[in-house]
Amino acid sequence: MKRAYLYIRMKLYGLYMRMKYLRICNESLLYLSPVVLSTGILLECLHGKPFCGIGNAWWTWLHIVVSFSMAVVVIWHVWLNWPEVNGWYRRFRTHRSPGFKSTVVFYLLTVVSGVAVVPLWLHDGHIGIGGVHGKIGFAAAVCLLFHIVKRRRWYCKGN
Repeated sequence: MKRAYLYIRMKLYGLYMRMKYLRICNESLLYLSPVVLSTGILLECLHGKPFCGIGNAWWTWLHIVVSFSMAVVVIWHVWLNWPEVNGWYRRFRTHRSPGFKSTVVFYLLTVVSGVAVVPLWLHDGHIGIGGVHGKIGFAAAVCLLFHIVKRRRWYCKGN
């Protein structure tokens, strides 16, 4: 009997800690998302020109660093929601929501195109393919906004 009690207590504590970390993770994503979106829109509008006396390279590096941080936190977010990594693809394939699927696809395309653009940008400066990355990233941001709005009650509950 004592063993069952300890097992249940351990499971509940694990669930509590997972929810606590999920709260931290989601709030981090809420703070990182506007920075990534605003620097991305700024880079789209500047076309390689300086803004507020700060050169385009500074804004680009800020976008790269914050976007990389956000990608790491997104991986953490997925892991906290679905701890079994082996089932991620199966869950994606069998998920019924087209919004969820489009969010995942656009985010993955954004990350892959961003990783492909960085070495080219380091070599040639502002390039046209960065604009393609920006358009895909904007579509991912719209999907992300819908994802947040759909789960707004989770933030209001105070988990």
